Amino acid sequence: MSARTGWTATQIGYCSNVHPTHDLGGLRASVERHFQTVRTLRGLDTQDSGLWISAGAAAELQQPSARADFLDLLQRSGLRLTSLNGFPYGQFHQGAVKADVYLPSWADPQRLAYSLDLARFLALALPADCAQGVISSLPLGYAARWSPTLQQRAEQQLRELTAALARLQVETGKKIVICLEMEPDCVLESTDQAIAFFQHWRATDPHHEHLALCFDVCHQAVMFEDCYQSLERLRRAQVPIGKIQLSNALICRLPEDAQRREQVLKTLGGFAEPTYLHQVKARDGQERLSAWADLPAALNDCEQNRTAPAELRIHFHIPLFSEHLLLPELSGSQVALVQTFDFLADHEDLRPVLEVETYSWGVLPSEVRPTTEHAQLQGIAAELRWVEDQLQQRQLLHPQAQEACADAL
Repeated sequence: MSARTGWTATQIGYCSNVHPTHDLGGLRASVERHFQTVRTLRGLDTQDSGLWISAGAAAELQQPSARADFLDLLQRSGLRLTSLNGFPYGQFHQGAVKADVYLPSWADPQRLAYSLDLARFLALALPADCAQGVISSLPLGYAARWSPTLQQRAEQQLRELTAALARLQVETGKKIVICLEMEPDCVLESTDQAIAFFQHWRATDPHHEHLALCFDVCHQAVMFEDCYQSLERLRRAQVPIGKIQLSNALICRLPEDAQRREQVLKTLGGFAEPTYLHQVKARDGQERLSAWADLPAALNDCEQNRTAPAELRIHFHIPLFSEHLLLPELSGSQVALVQTFDFLADHEDLRPVLEVETYSWGVLPSEVRPTTEHAQLQGIAAELRWVEDQLQQRQLLHPQAQEACADAL
């Protein structure tokens, strides 16, 4: 546990799942074209990075020569690898990903094999002065496809995972932690579910310290959770948080005027793109949640139903600095980000990896989508500067780190 809190600009990175990479060659090109450009735009000599490495690329990196070449590229590029995204398994940008992003689930042996490939690579890639790395992963599976049998299989595989990570720590001296990421409509979507799972896990797994939580701000905002209160409850329940993904949900406030409402819904329809799943939640006066599996279904219901909810929260990662997009009724969930930063300022014993995860730049409506690759990279750099400013306001941004890596566990 860190004795002090705070981050340097170097330690604030972003997740590379925003960049289409299908194999190791594509990942190398992304490091050279994208990460180096963002680092340069920020005026940094080095930058911690949260790479998304697909299953195919992770398998390639098990070959000593390929691994050595890639580690050399990271060194030359000024990228310190302290975190990985192990959520999407394969294709993440081509075709309709939708609910297939949750495949394979943690009940499938392929998920275990992929995660261990990532862990073995990260243990070797961690900087010499960094003893711990974190890998975000899916929250067991998609709830609509889940069953008690799959839950049992998933828990068995997670025990195999943590046992293997314990052995890896003995072999390498590096602790790798898999962080399950709560997400709407998944087996773990709410703070209540996360607390129940980790209390069970702590009581039943002798290597439980290798499993933690990834807290995605957008996801919990979509669930209508107060992120300060959620993080406080997780802390009191002793749920370890290894990574916080900084992301901004889309919020739609529907006006009562029928004509204006029609205009708002039409504009919101521009976010109903065919690649990713954009779960939607609403809340009634008794704080009961309504849910739609994807944005088109929510739009259809709202168009047909004049008594639809006044506010919709949509799982669409919009740029962090966006307070509004296209219309005043379409806003971001920046209040949830503020709650998260305030919590970190008030709790100096928590120092997780902080990582920007706006993967949907390329599918924003055309009116707000960057028109060039460089414009997108400038947008990512602007997001990172926005995070630095939030940390600076709370005296959490330091010119030099006393510790090389975040260490929240």
